[in-house]
Amino acid sequence: MSGSYLLDTNAIIYAINRKLLFPKGVYSASVITKMELLSWPQLTQEDEQKLRQILLGVNVVELLPAIQETTIKIRRATALKLPDSIISATAMSIGAILVTNDEKLRHRHVGESITLDELLGK
Repeated sequence: MSGSYLLDTNAIIYAINRKLLFPKGVYSASVITKMELLSWPQLTQEDEQKLRQILLGVNVVELLPAIQETTIKIRRATALKLPDSIISATAMSIGAILVTNDEKLRHRHVGESITLDELLGK
């Protein structure tokens, strides 16, 4: 499977914990995902370095005005939490498949979404 994917926070964490390699593709993450990953209070310096290295390999998508407007519409329509609404809007705005293990987000995301295992072909 190759294409354009937006990685949710939990997909990145699961991949790191399971020492998985992503298949060929174009990977992005929302700036919200970057902030969630790097602001965890128990993050060690080693973990932070690992995360920053991973984030260098993906396109971090900023919270552009079009994403903000799409986020507002999604939040009103789905009652998703604001960070999840932003991640959903980001995937839609860049035309990417959302990769997440969050069932609530997957079912409320309007665009295409898959789990990490589906991405990895498991």
